[in-house]
Amino acid sequence: MPAPSVSAPAPARPPSDLVDFDTGAEFLGKSGRPISSSTLRRLVKAKKLTIWRRGRRQLVSLSDLLVAHGEWTAE
Repeated sequence: MPAPSVSAPAPARPPSDLVDFDTGAEFLGKSGRPISSSTLRRLVKAKKLTIWRRGRRQLVSLSDLLVAHGEWTAE
C-alpha cells in the first residue's frame, strides 16, 4: 500500500486592501507621521510587514500597514 501523500497547504488568500509602497506611504503621510516608501521596503526586508505579489508588483495590506504604523508611532 503506498504511503499517503502529503499536500502542501493551500496558499493564504491575499487581503482585499492591497496597496503599493508609494500609495501606502502617501496614505500614511496624511496621518501627520509620514513614512517613505523606501522605509516600507526596509520593513518588508526586516519581516515586519508581509509582502504580496501580483505579477511583478509588490504590495502590502493597508490594514497591516496601519497596525504597524500605530505601533511604530506609539514608541
